[in-house]
Amino acid sequence: MAVDKHAKIVLEDGTQLPVGFRFDPTDQELVDYYLIRKVCNQPLPISLLEIDVFQSEPWRLPEDNRTSSKQMRYYFFDTRNLRFENMNLRPAGNGEWRLLKRNEELALSNKHFIGRKNTFVFSRMEGNQVVMTQWRMDEFGISTIYHPTKVAAISAYRIFKMKAAKAEKKKVLTPTVIDFTMDDGSVSAPPAPSP
Repeated sequence: MAVDKHAKIVLEDGTQLPVGFRFDPTDQELVDYYLIRKVCNQPLPISLLEIDVFQSEPWRLPEDNRTSSKQMRYYFFDTRNLRFENMNLRPAGNGEWRLLKRNEELALSNKHFIGRKNTFVFSRMEGNQVVMTQWRMDEFGISTIYHPTKVAAISAYRIFKMKAAKAEKKKVLTPTVIDFTMDDGSVSAPPAPSP
């Protein structure tokens, strides 16, 4: 089946987006425009799935909410589980999300505080060792000024895979010979090794 790479995207209200459009909101746009509208039950121009992002590994998330096959960025809404609120480790599938950065404040250009962001890295066990993956998750919550009773009710999530770091060039080590013989001016040979 052929895929039209120039297919037009049509929003729920019938608006057509130009070819090349990508859904790639900034942190502030995700909170100020999408999350606040979701919490306040206002219509959104695009639909984002509402799923439990902690039920599986990030590579098993529904591909419907991926912004493009190249970017591998997923956007979801999820009802916040308050038992995870102050945890640095959050189990997910056969691994866990580990907190990297907590409560980064998000503000608009006018310095108006709109919410907070937590950043996580996905890790899994290989044998007895914890292995960090390239998967990252940003969790967004709104400020209480927008909806005091629903501030903890729902969050927005951006899940993505970091690009692999370029392999470091292997350093070639050249053996060096260091001569430790000393000349003390005597004509005698060094002592024989003892048996």
